[in-house]
Amino acid sequence: MRSTAEFAAQRLHPVATRWLTALVIGVVALYALFFIVFFRQSGPRDGDQYLVFHSLQYWNAALFGIAKQWTPLMCSGLSLAGEPQVPFMSLSMALSYVWGPLWGVRLTTATYLVAGWFGAYLYAGLWLRIRLQRALAASLFIGNGFFFCRLGFGHFDFIPFLILPLILWALHRGAEWTRDPFGIGSALRLLFTVLVLGATVALVIDGSPVAIIHLLLWIGIYAGTLAISVRRTAPAAIFGLAVLLAAFLDAGYLWPMLQSQAVFPRVTADQFTSALSLIWFAILPLRGKVLPANGNGHELSVYIGPALIYCLWRYRSWLAAELPAALGRPLLVVSVASIVLGMGSLKGLLVPAWLSPFDLLRPLPGFRSIGVTGRYWGFLALPLSLMAAAALWRFASELRSGWRMHVCFASVLIFQLGFQAETLTSQWLHSPPFLAASLAAPFKHGPETVEYVAIADEHFQGQILTPTRGVCDCYDMDDFTRAQNGPGSTLIAQVMVNGNALIFAPPFDAQFVTWSHIRLRGGCAIGRDSACVNSPDARIQFTLSQAYHQAWRAPGCATSANPRGNLVIDCPAEYLRATNLEVVFDDPSSDWGARISLTLWAAWLNAMASLLVTLAALMMFPGGRRRLARRIALCDPSHRT
Repeated sequence: MRSTAEFAAQRLHPVATRWLTALVIGVVALYALFFIVFFRQSGPRDGDQYLVFHSLQYWNAALFGIAKQWTPLMCSGLSLAGEPQVPFMSLSMALSYVWGPLWGVRLTTATYLVAGWFGAYLYAGLWLRIRLQRALAASLFIGNGFFFCRLGFGHFDFIPFLILPLILWALHRGAEWTRDPFGIGSALRLLFTVLVLGATVALVIDGSPVAIIHLLLWIGIYAGTLAISVRRTAPAAIFGLAVLLAAFLDAGYLWPMLQSQAVFPRVTADQFTSALSLIWFAILPLRGKVLPANGNGHELSVYIGPALIYCLWRYRSWLAAELPAALGRPLLVVSVASIVLGMGSLKGLLVPAWLSPFDLLRPLPGFRSIGVTGRYWGFLALPLSLMAAAALWRFASELRSGWRMHVCFASVLIFQLGFQAETLTSQWLHSPPFLAASLAAPFKHGPETVEYVAIADEHFQGQILTPTRGVCDCYDMDDFTRAQNGPGSTLIAQVMVNGNALIFAPPFDAQFVTWSHIRLRGGCAIGRDSACVNSPDARIQFTLSQAYHQAWRAPGCATSANPRGNLVIDCPAEYLRATNLEVVFDDPSSDWGARISLTLWAAWLNAMASLLVTLAALMMFPGGRRRLARRIALCDPSHRT
């Protein structure tokens, strides 16, 4: 067998080089064409939902402030602070604050695709030496079925997973920087790495809970295995410090969301998915539910096609022998862990819970909510692309120019580009254009009434929602309390006195001062109703069309939930004669979490600017760098002889 050096030096026939170049460019070109054609469309329903979540926070920040509180627009209202899919300071949300949700989401998706290609190129460079080899691995990574199926079906919350190889490459570089001699330059580079990775993790996990329970788990296992493999603590330390920094940078999202998980835990039934589904959807260009599984093909796919699978099988022994241990061991450990976790609960196979990794993690927040466990297989997109690039290059080097070469490479391109193009276009062709709501009028001239509309399957939510128009039959894949609510604009569903419904209720009126502030007025406040005047000890109960949440408060009154989950305000009639009733939703953790995030992001920018200036000065003046290193050595007793 050829050694790694011989493999790296192996040059291809010009025809083979042209075919591989076409594959590299073709994958990227299809994504570029996709963005050009479908840029202004909402995409499939899940894509529209993703834009809706960004629109909610965009409107909230523009009208009421950046801290997430309540929104009445979804069903009977829900906590923006607690909803894990509503971002606060993700990359897409940060761009949305500036350019709006559509541009924010589209630019972020393009950014992650570029970062994924560039990161995979750098990561492949830890083994592959020829630029075209690295470029091939990079294109196969972003062209894996895990990513184009997610993009095709509008699952944008998985697109940040593209950052995986760039983070893993940074961990490898961090391990190299801790080699002896360790100087001031290495220390500053490690600090720079921690700051950048911390900010990256914060931007990635914000609004994407799947990134917390999938991507961070992959990186954590990889960092620990790499640290053991190279016998240095740097990879694990860098990852741990980056996650700690991210927890504070993203406090405005993480802290109220985690607090809400204790109040509204979403618990799904145990699921098992056979590893046969992994093999099936990795080989065949299919997306449906052909094999019994707890998800459709687009949710289980790590597709690379039959041609590349053949190359991997043909050169499996060579790949195992040539892949460097510093890459191979972490990739193997995380791949095995991902495959086992992707199978889900092993109780059905009579495996004890203590031997089933997924069942051990099941009680934790996030893991108890997982429905499609096969998403853990997404990590395999990285090792498959890396090894497929090497195997295909080896296969190309052994082919002679002729019709067999053309047939082989044509099959690779057809299976890759054909399935990628069909998946992207078929789901987006008939999707509606994105309509941006105006923010010029809502809540500018006083309290507003929110009108609710039932859309069934006739419209997407993004076509209907505005800051003052909600959807009563909205997306409901969470465990927030759902209250009775229907079409119309009536906020007060029922008025009772001392627990008794009135035939003629006092003429109360309710409007939204802000999304998180309801004002009830009329009736007792103007003293026109006998129910308020004749019974000084009477209590009046208002049932609102909003869902109950423990964060609702009304001064002088009690809040509770009726059997259907509606918010009930119980107030003394005497109190209502004196003033309007102000009902306010306030999640303190969201307020101070937002302040902490904004403060730390400003500090992070200042620290990065100072660090970059210091690094630039050290690079420009190497003599000063050496003198600084000597002074540190003199001050450090461990360097004295």
